[in-house]
This record gives sequence, C-alpha cells and structure tokens, in this order.
Amino acid sequence: MKRVVRALLISFFSLHMVFAQRPVMRAESAVTLGKGKVQAGAGVEYFRKNIPPPPEFPQSVWRVFVLAWHQGVAENVNLDLDWLGGLSAKTPAGSRYFDWGDLTVSTRINFFREQESFPAVGIQNSVKLPNTSYHRTRLGSNQMDFHTHLLLSKQFPSLETRLNVSFSIVGNPEVVGVQDDVYGFDAGLITPISENFKFFAEMVGFTGYEDHNSKLVGRYGFLYGLEDYQWSVHGSLRAAGDNYDYGNSFEGSENWSIGLTLVRAFNMSFLE
Repeated sequence: MKRVVRALLISFFSLHMVFAQRPVMRAESAVTLGKGKVQAGAGVEYFRKNIPPPPEFPQSVWRVFVLAWHQGVAENVNLDLDWLGGLSAKTPAGSRYFDWGDLTVSTRINFFREQESFPAVGIQNSVKLPNTSYHRTRLGSNQMDFHTHLLLSKQFPSLETRLNVSFSIVGNPEVVGVQDDVYGFDAGLITPISENFKFFAEMVGFTGYEDHNSKLVGRYGFLYGLEDYQWSVHGSLRAAGDNYDYGNSFEGSENWSIGLTLVRAFNMSFLE
C-alpha cells in the first residue's frame, strides 16, 4: 500500500513540475525539460494603458500568434525560442499600426539538482533579436538586447517556488551605440487547486532605464492540464511605475493585460 501511495505522489508531482515549466510564467524554473522533450505553445494577449501615453506611442496592443518552442537538447540544457507574434496597436489618437514581434533565443542550463534542503540552481542567457521597428510604430526598440538570469526553484508539498535575479544590457532605440544596464527579479509560486487545475502568481520587477521609471508588475493565472495539453488564462496588473516605454512597448508599462495560451508537451524520439 505504501508503495502505491508513493508511486501516486511521485506521478502527481512529476506531472506538476512538467506543467509548471510551460511558457506562461515570466519566472523560469531552474529545472530543465530533459533531452528530446519539447513544449510548444501558441497564444494571444491584450495589453492596455488606462492613462494615454504620448500621442505617438501605442495605448493598447494585441499580440496574436504568440509562439514558444522550448526543447531539451541535453538532460540539463534547454534551447528556448519565444516570439511575440503579430502586433496590432492603437494610439491615443486612434491610429492603428501593425508590426512583427521580436524573437528571443535562450539557453537554460541546470547546474545543481534540487536537494531536500537546497533549491535547484540554473542560469539562463538570452538574446532578443531586433525584429520590431521603433521609429515607425514604437512597438519595439529595433535593438539587440542581452539578458542573464540566475534561476532558483524549489518544490514543496503542493507548492513550487521560483526566484530569478537578472542583469540585462538593453540598447537605446534613440541613440545608436548607447546601452543601459537593467537589474531585475521574478518571484513566483504555483499551487494545485485540484487534479487538473493549478494557480500561479508572480511579481516581476526591474530598475528603470536612464535611472528612472522602475516597474513592478503582478502576474497571475489559472492552468488547466489534460494529458499532454495545457490551457492557461493569465493576466497582469502594474503595481508600481509609470506607463512610459523605453524601447519595447508594454514591458511592464501596461496597467493591465489578459491572455490565453495553449501548450503541448511531447517527445522527439530521434533525439533520445
């Protein structure tokens, strides 16, 4: 009987860990997928600023066909691709713009597995490619950005916690060759509500560009998993900071947002 109970608990928490890694939360897990395992996601998001920004900047934006492909290329290494999809924006003056979103390429490495009294530890390095224009639509910075995250995650009974500490080098969209250093953090938790439903909450914060307008955003959502599929409904509320965008639009500057994402997990057997 004890063996049966133990097997059920292991299965439950293994499933929880797999679903928890999926590309919805900003706070990343230090646990990688494993060689040959893939998580592919697609979604749509809407962002809104209640107080109109300067007339040339967007007040709202739809991100459609937001795509993610996270793949385990080794037992402790992930290659993650995240694309913001198509961007359809509206300015306070009523003008509408469309552009293609930026692609971010990341590698995530797990250095230490989780122990009973010690969290899993990893590093994520990311490059944001300059796919989105700045001067025409103000939807992107048209600059290449670099990000490094220290990842910590710990699984407790019925609760997973995550903490990311980051350093970024962000290009200035208005002055060629000028960059800014940005420090940030992501802290999140995931807890099961029932066998198939889970709830997550996280705080995302970063120092302001040019020594001003630091941001703090709360994000939350519900996850529904069934076999290899997971639906998520998620949103955000800005807790501190203004609605000014330095480069990419709606990076912590939104008053609120809402999104819907579908993710599927599967194995690429030829890589095993």
